[in-house]
Amino acid sequence: MTLTLPRELVDEMVAHARDDLPNECCGVIARAQDGALTLYRTTNGAASPYRFDIPAQELLHLFRSIEDGGGDFLVIYHSHVASPARPSPTDLRMAVLHRGPNPWPYWVLVSLQHDAPSVRAWRIDDGDEIEGVAPTEIELTISDESARRVQLETVELEIDGRVRPRVREREL
Repeated sequence: MTLTLPRELVDEMVAHARDDLPNECCGVIARAQDGALTLYRTTNGAASPYRFDIPAQELLHLFRSIEDGGGDFLVIYHSHVASPARPSPTDLRMAVLHRGPNPWPYWVLVSLQHDAPSVRAWRIDDGDEIEGVAPTEIELTISDESARRVQLETVELEIDGRVRPRVREREL
């Protein structure tokens, strides 16, 4: 099994990991019906060097944008600031807790443990129990294709006299 991503998206994930230090970064790569890819930088709501959490408002925005357009989630990515680019026990627990009717997308991890970043791709078997969940590394190949890159930003707007969170997209 192989996952092919454009060089500019791999470079963007590494840049995002560095930008969010000392915390982990997180985001999603979506695939449109026509195969075009878009990387969405999301907020790490956990603001932690040990785990990530994409805020519910941003996830809702992604589901509406991607699935309503006939696309799908191809990759969930995040960084490890001081450990290898391999799913951690926390990542595996997350895979069990968030199982759905569709298979999980690929997981791409960026490690900043050493001076040269490491980027690796994984499938996580979503068994019923944490003991049965197994990550399988898959080959990550790089293409020269172009892709869209977007930053999600949650802002508070006053609507009808009430402050409400809204998600904005900004091209990178």
